[in-house]
Amino acid sequence: MFAAAPRSDYAAWWGAVGLMESGKDEEALGLLTRVRAVHPEWKRTKRLLATLYLRRDPEKAVQLYSPPMGIWEEVFLGDLLYFFLHRENEGAQWWRKAYERVDWKSARELDNPARLLLKRLCRITSDPVLLERFAELDTDNFRQQDIVNYVGILASRGELDKAREMLDRGFYLYRGDPMLTACWERLGFGQLPPYKVKTSGTAAVRHNVYTGLLTEASDLSSIVDRVHQEHPTGVVTIASSVMTMCEGTLMWVGTFKPSRLARFLGPYTGHGGGKFIHWYTYPMEAAWKVQAYIELAGTFRVLLGAGATVLGKLFHRKGWFYAVVGPMAKAVDSDKVMPYDACLVPGPLDVEASIAALARKGARISVVDVNDVFGAEIVASTEGVDEDWLRRSLEDNPAGNDDSMTPIVVVMPE
Repeated sequence: MFAAAPRSDYAAWWGAVGLMESGKDEEALGLLTRVRAVHPEWKRTKRLLATLYLRRDPEKAVQLYSPPMGIWEEVFLGDLLYFFLHRENEGAQWWRKAYERVDWKSARELDNPARLLLKRLCRITSDPVLLERFAELDTDNFRQQDIVNYVGILASRGELDKAREMLDRGFYLYRGDPMLTACWERLGFGQLPPYKVKTSGTAAVRHNVYTGLLTEASDLSSIVDRVHQEHPTGVVTIASSVMTMCEGTLMWVGTFKPSRLARFLGPYTGHGGGKFIHWYTYPMEAAWKVQAYIELAGTFRVLLGAGATVLGKLFHRKGWFYAVVGPMAKAVDSDKVMPYDACLVPGPLDVEASIAALARKGARISVVDVNDVFGAEIVASTEGVDEDWLRRSLEDNPAGNDDSMTPIVVVMPE
């Protein structure tokens, strides 16, 4: 229905996504090309068209954003050049140009790319001034090396309490990390923070697969086939977010905004909970996530989930909201891996169909959602996978979704 006669950017995007999910990339390309000709101002469909170009002719994706219209398109163009066409100098030039246009009064808002630009420029320049400015906005988006570098700056100025607090935050996010541990011990902070480090609940053998940066242009099927051939008895586990990145069904922040309903419900989602008040405390990320829930699960289910949350509080039960809106919406998250830190990443739109296609040569596959804080959750698996055993085998999060680039882990009985 959306693909037949889209009357908005939203409808056209969903129409094209539906075609892509059905394996009809040619039809999706045709739809997006027609929409682009009539509505060049539509941002969502433009970024999705870039995804299809990246799989065929990446230069066309660059041409699509040349010249860029506004700061977000400068970020997108820099990312396309840097990460996909490997023209790093050109990409960095566009990031610098966008950085000059940042509105620092609204730099903490999610639809301002200030933190993303700082992250990129810090990574390529190692400039301590930029790192400190980045820290003022978004230390949750720090990788371990960023934390160590920033702690070094604080310690050099004698601000040891702040350095200790920063490392403490790092240990909350990256529990038991050896780089952070070495920094803590070097500064003589004594006993390590008492955050519980997850451990594997089985004696399984885990093999981390280096994939490089997996993107919208990656052929995940070929990678799974190769891994299965090398480890035919193992279960190939794939991070849910990585599968969505490869499918290309991403919600780029610079292309949409939260509705009034999403902004109203945002404060009640509890995204600011936990030991630390994270950078995404409302009104930054919460409203955007609720908007994603609305689009993925529907307004009715989100309102029903909100009612279930109220009932859950009365009965002292948690998780009722996500039980109503479903796993696809539950999986919505922001990512730290560039360039996908510029979007919200839902779960795979049809995970059962996706893993069935990936398992065409007999691989046993599980799509998983694992992190250092909450442990492991199995989203879906092919037939014959012992999900309880697998979940316990992944509790300590052996995958590496950031600079280590090992988001696929093969798990085998000892």
